[in-house]
Amino acid sequence: MDYYIELLSEKHLKIIGAFSCIECISDLITYNSKERRKIKKHSKEMDDFLIHEALDEQNRGLNATHLFISKDTNDLIAYVSLCNDSIKLAMDEKNELGFSYSSIPAMKIARLAVSNKYRNQGFGKLLINYSVYLAKSLTELSGIAFVTLDCYKHRLSYYESIGFVKNQSQIYDLSKDYPISLRLSLNDYLSKIEEKMKEPVDA
Repeated sequence: MDYYIELLSEKHLKIIGAFSCIECISDLITYNSKERRKIKKHSKEMDDFLIHEALDEQNRGLNATHLFISKDTNDLIAYVSLCNDSIKLAMDEKNELGFSYSSIPAMKIARLAVSNKYRNQGFGKLLINYSVYLAKSLTELSGIAFVTLDCYKHRLSYYESIGFVKNQSQIYDLSKDYPISLRLSLNDYLSKIEEKMKEPVDA
């Protein structure tokens, strides 16, 4: 599918008003009714942010929201909102990774959502790769060691499959319905992509 990427602006108000990432019942069949309500609530928060908060926050310098738009239909396929971040690592994490600083610079995926019309087509991974390459380009101007994000439990296995790991230092009580702080090593992830690109293609 052909698409283009633009930074959110007032000209996009119509297409963001039609965006929804709220899951259909068929997507949530493996969850009980309480879990389904929580997941739909979290997805609605993503819709509400885009429609009511994203542009204002961008204008105030709090984040930047990037839109992936279909060339064929002009539909909003997905969006990712990015901001600066820093994370504190536990002592054994710092030792393992060879860091001496108490706070490590990062870029945060503050929000990431794919329209329910375009789910299961690889756009979630595409948004992450796009964010990673933006972070890499910024390392020429400022230090960034990690890409970070917060996710809820039902999305944890997805992000872990990509390479994100839980931070030992968590802001919230994970026994409750709070987001989980994750990190992805920028250099390690890019190295894995480069190695994969070198693998021979099956004839």
